[in-house]
Amino acid sequence: MNLILKKDELNTLLTAWRQDYEVYAPQSLQKFTHFLPLQDGAEPAFNKAHNTRVPPKALFLPTSEALLKFTRFGGYEQVPTETAPRLIFGIRPCDAHAVTMLDTVFEQERYTDPHWQARREATVTIGLGCHEPCQTGFCTTVGSGPFNHAGLDAILTDLGEFYLVETLTEQGGRLFSQLDAASEMQAAQAYELQQAAQAGMPIAFETEGLKQKLDQNFVSPYWEEVSRSCLSCGVCTFLCPTCFCFDIVDETQRNERVRNWDSCMFRTYSLEASGHNPRPSRVERTRQRLSHKFTYWVDQINQIGCTGCGRCVRYCPVGLDIRAMLRKANQLPSEVAHA
Repeated sequence: MNLILKKDELNTLLTAWRQDYEVYAPQSLQKFTHFLPLQDGAEPAFNKAHNTRVPPKALFLPTSEALLKFTRFGGYEQVPTETAPRLIFGIRPCDAHAVTMLDTVFEQERYTDPHWQARREATVTIGLGCHEPCQTGFCTTVGSGPFNHAGLDAILTDLGEFYLVETLTEQGGRLFSQLDAASEMQAAQAYELQQAAQAGMPIAFETEGLKQKLDQNFVSPYWEEVSRSCLSCGVCTFLCPTCFCFDIVDETQRNERVRNWDSCMFRTYSLEASGHNPRPSRVERTRQRLSHKFTYWVDQINQIGCTGCGRCVRYCPVGLDIRAMLRKANQLPSEVAHA
């Protein structure tokens, strides 16, 4: 259903939601925006140029969280996960899509992560479409889009003085039940804007045959070429909405078992207790990063493990561009002769 929300009525709606939910929205913090709890009188800080620096996956998979607390005499107890109802307002479609992809990791048939599941079940997501897609984004290339519906309960289209609200689930419909229906003209205006945003995003690289080329060129000078300037700082993975690597450590001073974000781009990530490291240099680690997203995810769920948010391009300190790296991969030979 298409509804109309006047922008000068948004704060009233957010205040009403805060009676039942802890509302998270983009908030300015120094030079960047982050998803933070919305306080009284605060307004969402929407940046037309790009999304938040840290993806909202952190609201489901915190950068650091205690899983167990050790007790005296060798015992332990589970640390409960907060389950109060939450509402994420203004999440971009690439980030909402990424959360659904992470569901395939943390909510498998054989094992479901209780911390992830509790947060997912307690959360409603209201998206904001990208009518002016960011310059580093390439969501349409990887099967997503600036108005993709995946993972959303409702999505907003910015039409100047008001938003067109498209409700996508029953829960989303209840949140906007007091709004008036959009006119045919308003719905047509939103559709035209959505189509223009979609059409205005050029194809960044070819995905057809990309997996096969990466698989067949597992050993290739290509990997040295595209990783030459990499610092192994890990910013591309820490700010990626689909990366989920973590480490678990026992913090003896805190008497807790803690899960922390980790990165396959770190030298010690794959270091074994014997001292052997199967990925000793940036070459192997870069190969792992690209192969995981564009080969291994495809093997596992028949879907590319990237939503084209563009953060890795925007924040890389040496200007590495995954789009250029994959355009070079498009030029690799389809078959490689092995000795």
